[in-house]
Amino acid sequence: MNSFEERKNSSAASAGRKFAMPPVKVACLSCRSRRIRCDGQEKCSNCVAKDRPCLYVPSNRGGPRNCQNRKRRKTGDTPPSPMSLSDIVVSSEDDGIQQLSGLDAALTGWGSDEDDLYGQLVSMSEPGAGLRSVDSSIEEVGQIFDCIFSADESHAPSEPDHSVSDMVQVYGSNEDIIDAYYVFIHIYYPILPPPERLPVTNRPLNVKSPFQPTSPLSLAMAALLVLIPRPDVKQASEAEYTKLRRDLAQSFAQSALDAVEQDLELLDSSSDPSKALSEGAPQLTRPPLHSKLPVSLEAVLALVLLSTYEYAQRGNIRKLCNRAGQALTAAMSMSLHEMVEEDEFSEARKRAWWMTYITVCQGSIVSGVPAAINVYDPRFVTPYPKGWKLLIEAQQTILEATTFVHDLNETAKSRFQASWIPSRMTQLNTQITQLLLMCRECTSLTPNTLVPITDSPDQLALQSIRHIAEIKLHSSRIKIHRFCAFSDIPIFRRRHCDLDSTASPSPQCCGLATPATSTEPTSASSPDNSSLASSSTTAATATPPPPPPLGFPFSPHESSKMCLQAALNIVRLLDNLPYPNPDSTVPLTSPPYMSASSRVEIPRTMPTFACCIMQASYAMLMVYMKARPMHSNGADALDSSKGRAWIGLVNELQQNLRIISKTLANYAIASEALRGMKDEVSHWVFLDG
Repeated sequence: MNSFEERKNSSAASAGRKFAMPPVKVACLSCRSRRIRCDGQEKCSNCVAKDRPCLYVPSNRGGPRNCQNRKRRKTGDTPPSPMSLSDIVVSSEDDGIQQLSGLDAALTGWGSDEDDLYGQLVSMSEPGAGLRSVDSSIEEVGQIFDCIFSADESHAPSEPDHSVSDMVQVYGSNEDIIDAYYVFIHIYYPILPPPERLPVTNRPLNVKSPFQPTSPLSLAMAALLVLIPRPDVKQASEAEYTKLRRDLAQSFAQSALDAVEQDLELLDSSSDPSKALSEGAPQLTRPPLHSKLPVSLEAVLALVLLSTYEYAQRGNIRKLCNRAGQALTAAMSMSLHEMVEEDEFSEARKRAWWMTYITVCQGSIVSGVPAAINVYDPRFVTPYPKGWKLLIEAQQTILEATTFVHDLNETAKSRFQASWIPSRMTQLNTQITQLLLMCRECTSLTPNTLVPITDSPDQLALQSIRHIAEIKLHSSRIKIHRFCAFSDIPIFRRRHCDLDSTASPSPQCCGLATPATSTEPTSASSPDNSSLASSSTTAATATPPPPPPLGFPFSPHESSKMCLQAALNIVRLLDNLPYPNPDSTVPLTSPPYMSASSRVEIPRTMPTFACCIMQASYAMLMVYMKARPMHSNGADALDSSKGRAWIGLVNELQQNLRIISKTLANYAIASEALRGMKDEVSHWVFLDG
């Protein structure tokens, strides 16, 4: 009886609490992300059972909780101190509640799991021109910073002995950051002069370091570099690793913006504002990051890098335009647009100005609107850097093509004043053809001489620049012929640059209807093989009345053929872009892997031409949909010469769409916003021939 009573009392006592054992003070990242209870061991039982990495970040919270009523009764206690960034961290898993970041975190907590899931879904469905919106919170960011950069070990847990620097790519000096920039960024986005020494290698920290970057440019570089997985992390795609890289990148980016503001601050503004207004100028005393780069240019280049970060990582086109506008204002205030004298810094000034110019144009291109500035402003007289002429002219051309598409859509809606279309379309087509001939002439000057992957990053950058310029020109051709060839019928589920989504109304032509099946939420990993076939069947049966002619100087057949050729050329050029080479060795695979023991590809970075990739995908899919109804008359038709040609076309389109899907997947490793594009293309990869 005594034993029964003891069990009864024990059951009654335990009914009032969730767990028999008190919660641990520090939970591992894996248990935190899954909101499950952790036992706090060096390798917790949950991670051991699921064969997951068990990693810890030190927490400043935990211990007993005091209810709000008790806190209100403590009127005689000391006033609360302001909340700091390091205080906004994830709690241990005893009560299943997490603190929100910012001011709201001080007032409210997370709701139910359903509310959390709903909030996450809403945040991921925000508009971003087809880009995945990755809106990082700042929870854990201060704690992560402390773990990496603080020399004080007192806040680290006694066990286990893991450091965040073991999980992400952070660096112990400005020199290491610059070398990593030359490895991963410069070969696609050469904002700096050539490296001062060769070879350059990637040397992320393996231990905690007191070093913390202070230059806005080194912080902006760190924001992009930390998104690249560490070579020795085998499960880099795990949710906790991805979130850790994302949060730390956002912290670096915010610190870079703060450093830009500090660089532009005038000392006299605090002591003598009248003197600052008359003759104030920023006083920068720190050493330069590069011997050929003036310190004053670091803020401009930081804003340029942050523009691409906002676009490719966070999917925020508005912030891309804002950062580019800030960079343009700062560059013109330094008269970078009219620098003609030659000195040791002239190359850095040329690159800073023209990369700022390209970024401003890029904001208009991805927004699908005309430029906010005169791109042919006669005041812009700074000479081009060597080998950049075609890239800048290609950027101007694709911006003109974007303006043409914008004006054409407005004219198509109104059906008035369409007389400008033939001459403008012919002029742009001729301009594109001439520039493509110049690209081929540049390539023919060095026939069959590929730049060795162990060569200077600046040589690789010149090769990439030529490829990117040609990609932009082929994309320009698709833009100006798209309406004539396909009447801009949408097929993608989300908007991508100036390609409308299936939810948007659009005109119809050529006997094609908007594919209804493309709006279904199909998994990228297992796309519906019959969706394109059913779309094509719908296209074949629908016969909407043709719209009034707009007077195109090309036939739909001619425009469709040019779009297809341009799309295939884009895929070829994409496939030829170099990969980063972190250790200056010859890789054994293509694409190369992060390390010999890893199956994570080395990601390409700076996908400033992502819209061009979607233009190529659109053109190939529309050619397929337009041709399929003509060759769907049974097996006998496939035995004819036209039938065999049709099968060859389908196979070619399949292969090229797979290359595009693989390319976007590689970019998405370090540019999360591009996953939306990758998922979109993967949905259509398997064509039902």
